[in-house]
Amino acid sequence: MRPPRNDIKIMKKLFTLRSLFSLTLLLIAASAFVSGLKESVLNVQYAAVFPVAAFAVTLSYIFGFSTWSARRVWSIVLITGFIVAFIESARLVEPIKIIIQSIPQLELGLIRWVFYEEVPDISIFQTQLNEIITASNALISRLLNTAIEHPSVREFLWDIPLLLLVTWTGWGTSRRNQPLPALAPSLAFHAFILNYTGKDTLSLQIAVFVLILLIGINQKWNISQQKTENSERAARETYSAVIVLSIALAIIAGITPSISIEEIAQKLTSKDEIAKAIGLEREIAQSYSVSGLPRQHLIGLSPNLSQTVVFTVKTGELAPTENAIINEAVPRHYWRWLTYDIYNGQGWATSPVKNASYTGNEALIPSSSEKYQVIHQQVEKAFTQDSRLYWTGSLASAAQPFNASWRISPESLSLSIDPFLGADMLGAITDEQIYQADSLLPTVSANQLRESSQVYPQEIDTRYLSLPETVPPRVLDLAQEITVNIANPYDKAKAIENYLRNYPYSLDVASPPPNQDVADYFLFDLRTGYCDYYATSMIVLARAVGLPTRLVIGYASGIYDPTTAEYTVHEADAHSWVEIYFTGVGWVEFEPTASQLQFAIPDNLPEESISSLRPFPIATEGGANGYALERNFAQTEFFPIAVGVFFIILFFSLWFLHRQGLLKSHKTISSIYDYIFYHGKKIYKDAPLHETPSLFADKLRKQLRTGYPLLIPAPEEIKLLTDLYIQETFSAHPITKDERMNAIKVWRKLFWRLLYARFVRL
Repeated sequence: MRPPRNDIKIMKKLFTLRSLFSLTLLLIAASAFVSGLKESVLNVQYAAVFPVAAFAVTLSYIFGFSTWSARRVWSIVLITGFIVAFIESARLVEPIKIIIQSIPQLELGLIRWVFYEEVPDISIFQTQLNEIITASNALISRLLNTAIEHPSVREFLWDIPLLLLVTWTGWGTSRRNQPLPALAPSLAFHAFILNYTGKDTLSLQIAVFVLILLIGINQKWNISQQKTENSERAARETYSAVIVLSIALAIIAGITPSISIEEIAQKLTSKDEIAKAIGLEREIAQSYSVSGLPRQHLIGLSPNLSQTVVFTVKTGELAPTENAIINEAVPRHYWRWLTYDIYNGQGWATSPVKNASYTGNEALIPSSSEKYQVIHQQVEKAFTQDSRLYWTGSLASAAQPFNASWRISPESLSLSIDPFLGADMLGAITDEQIYQADSLLPTVSANQLRESSQVYPQEIDTRYLSLPETVPPRVLDLAQEITVNIANPYDKAKAIENYLRNYPYSLDVASPPPNQDVADYFLFDLRTGYCDYYATSMIVLARAVGLPTRLVIGYASGIYDPTTAEYTVHEADAHSWVEIYFTGVGWVEFEPTASQLQFAIPDNLPEESISSLRPFPIATEGGANGYALERNFAQTEFFPIAVGVFFIILFFSLWFLHRQGLLKSHKTISSIYDYIFYHGKKIYKDAPLHETPSLFADKLRKQLRTGYPLLIPAPEEIKLLTDLYIQETFSAHPITKDERMNAIKVWRKLFWRLLYARFVRL
């Protein structure tokens, strides 16, 4: 098993100072490329793209020094690169890491199983394998369904051109020693993305700087090899000039527009849907600040306009009846549109958001927990130009494609955080006039809310407890007076809610003075108002006593028609209300506005179980109610994935056995003996080079004279094969066909014994 002849030569080339410095620069260039990609493409900001790029550029750079053909190098790098990209996109690194870390414990368990017949514990492997299969199945399902907008799919698809470009970069730099042609494609692609999206060019400047440095250090300068004063000065001046020129050209690259790229970008502008599908969006300044209060523009509308229907909603909670009067309590839902977190004293705004696109039936918050009640909504908007998506509670999925703006997206959360508790959405839009949506409401009792901890996650604490310095002290003092001697968060919230509901409701109010805090104006001067004033004041008072609170705008329940089991929502139902965060529960609605009923929360929950997640009804072409299958990937059949994993394991197992000599077609005894010697020297270590095959076999046989039943026949098998090898090599009598066939049978048994002996020796 001799190493290839050119291995030493390759190592010498690879471990020179120039080669190592070139590889470092290539990694920096790849990092700059990835940085520009993440800044320009939606939903890949948290993607593990750099490990894929670093793996491909390093492997291709190393293989570029070998004598392998370009086809072999590219095949190896791209196949392994795709595997790494899939592992990263499907988030399989953590379960694979756990499996690897558990291998030593498994080996110890197997040894105990051999000697003491103790069955090893493989539950951790089963658990992690299930996670791998589930995550892989989810990614493949999204790929097959062309869910391009999903972050994991978009990350994997962007990994493909990234792999091709960085592989060409690494291979071209080491194999051809031509950095300019090697980096040119990635630089052009990098520049085009930044030009199209209008992002900052710093990452491109770094890549250009790296290119010039690579050209400089890989150029064969005509400098004398003799160590003289002139040669040393020339070397210093040459490399200094390279660095200065690199910096200058990098700066020019950042400030000089590229005409050709601009023309291409202009052509692509007419096909923005393509760019949007792959995640490229132009930088458009958006402001989510509200001028004054959210519903201020609705005050003073004429009665006719106020009665304009905005949308209708069916939830299926109650069946249609022939009677206009029903004895059952009609479920009460508020239909939300936007959620604000920043109060500036004069109005409302949102923290920065990230836009994300979702396909139909794609789960945002997959959950079948009994802690949540699932509401299935079929919404029909009255106006085709209305792009808003309305829902109640926390949006879990929609049957039609939609876009959402996240302050904290579910994909950015770690696996240990419940998306229902950690995700934070501003709002959502859809082009569909009729759509179906599933949402979740926490099923909770007042006593549970009273017992919840007032220690909140850092993100919640930072974002939803902040107040501007302009809030007057008398507002903060009032909050303390209302909640004095109240220890639990729920009763604090109810005390503030009940206090505000004593203020009379009125639409005939003046706007707040320009320099006066809205809550202060309502609480102490105006002392009457509409929902914006109530909700804003409750949020300020609640935050002042340590309750994380946010503002929700949308519509109240509307009018329920029992004959159609449908809510009709009018413009006059436009409303603002309050949500307070409870640890372990999530956001809970409160209604401080005097003109509306309070939300009823029972002190204790009933004994019967709460309904779990189920499909929502949708209207079919024939008008009948059908059911849309829920996209819960954890419950999807993973048989194709299991088959794929099986064949991958089978392939690597056959490859391993072939490399170790079991599956090779041995046409001579010498071929078999080579592998006996290969395995034997792992057992009989430090064997002298001058030993004859007979002497080596005798000493190896002594090493195998142990008490293990599996190894008892090994010495005789080694002697038989060694004698046949000596006969074939040194005797004038050739080996017969029967002897060779018998030797192959013996070797197939001896192989496993030697492999076992190596394991036992470890």
